[in-house]
Amino acid sequence: MKDLFENIVDKIGETAETVGKKAGEVVEVQKIKGKIRTLERNNRRDFRDLGRMIYERYQNGEIQEGEFFDLCENISERDEEIKVCEAEIQSIVED
Repeated sequence: MKDLFENIVDKIGETAETVGKKAGEVVEVQKIKGKIRTLERNNRRDFRDLGRMIYERYQNGEIQEGEFFDLCENISERDEEIKVCEAEIQSIVED
């Protein structure tokens, strides 16, 4: 009976150790995943800022051809369409 009890205690101890190790791994993985999310968020912000800088250069006439020109033209056309839509909304609201 004593051997059975000792085996159970040993098994519980091993299981607790395994669970503790796994919990530590989960915490470590979550920390790394959090760091990855922060890095990705910062990259998205920098890409957005980079795009804004390129578009501002286009608006100032500094970009008149090349690989960015077509994208800037598309943005500009959508901006104009947005203004038309906003004017339509305003005329509906005012009626």
